[in-house]
Amino acid sequence: MSNISLPWKSILDCVIWEKLMKHSGSCICGQYKFETELDPMLIIQCNCTKCRKLSGSYQIGCLYSVSEIEETGQTASYSFEGGSGYMNTVHFCTQCHVRCKTNPAPEVMEGIVGIPLGIFDTAKELSPKAEIWTSEKLPFLKTDDCIVESFEDSGIVERLTALLETLESR
Repeated sequence: MSNISLPWKSILDCVIWEKLMKHSGSCICGQYKFETELDPMLIIQCNCTKCRKLSGSYQIGCLYSVSEIEETGQTASYSFEGGSGYMNTVHFCTQCHVRCKTNPAPEVMEGIVGIPLGIFDTAKELSPKAEIWTSEKLPFLKTDDCIVESFEDSGIVERLTALLETLESR
């Protein structure tokens, strides 16, 4: 009887663990994966030219403290100067080259990581509340009802204020 219960126990442990994780996701090949127990502190749609070139469209980033994300897999990185004038670092899966995360400039958002909404398994449950760089937004893109704030530039002060307010409530 104990031989039968052990495999079921480990399966149940896996199911219970998966239910504890609020969000998880991966690149398209599954080599890079992440998990977190928390909702993002902030979800932002960026319309800047550089994000458009990196993603092929606009970018929707889900912001977390680095310590709130558990990651596995290898990434390659590329650093570029963002619209703020500071250096940002993006990470791509070494196998399928999907954008997996962005580390915003430490001068602006030290300890923060942006996970692209598109790699979340729960992407349909999340939506951006703010958009930045509307001055560079493609003219045919319309603002969805989910967006409550729009900024012509990077909106750094407003984003930092929102992040600090969220951090206080975690």
